[in-house]
Amino acid sequence: MVINVSSYSIRNPVPAILLFLLLTLVGLAGYWQMKIQQFPDIDLPMVVVSASLPGAAPAQMETEVARRIENSVATLQGVKNIYSKVQDGSATITVEFRLERTPQEALDDVRDAVQRVRSDLPGDLRDPQISRINLAGMPILTYTVASSASAASRARCTSSSTRRSCWR
Repeated sequence: MVINVSSYSIRNPVPAILLFLLLTLVGLAGYWQMKIQQFPDIDLPMVVVSASLPGAAPAQMETEVARRIENSVATLQGVKNIYSKVQDGSATITVEFRLERTPQEALDDVRDAVQRVRSDLPGDLRDPQISRINLAGMPILTYTVASSASAASRARCTSSSTRRSCWR
């Protein structure tokens, strides 16, 4: 025996209406329970290692500091990406973990990895600073505008046009 839902609902509209009302109420209750924040708390497992060796050339910072820290950190479980930036006398290594890792676990693991290679780093290297990246309150999107128009004209144009395009 085949049940035709459409014909049953036409003959008996009360169950279909009650189901519709029930689903509507559950949807509204869920909507009212959702938390909405202008600046949501984002806690990604990302750690930054900053090392400083005053007077060192970028090539020296890369080979003697950044690569050694990178190689040690790369062995950690859950590492997604490693980004390095080397300048005169400083190296900054950013380690991004998969979302399964908590930020505190990531920080502890990176701290241990850097400590393991500390004896291989130059002796006059300042103690590397290891910290979590906190994205709370940081801009989500940044615009750069270049034009031959005057600064006042450029500011007036970008202010009104970006405001309109962002609120569409």
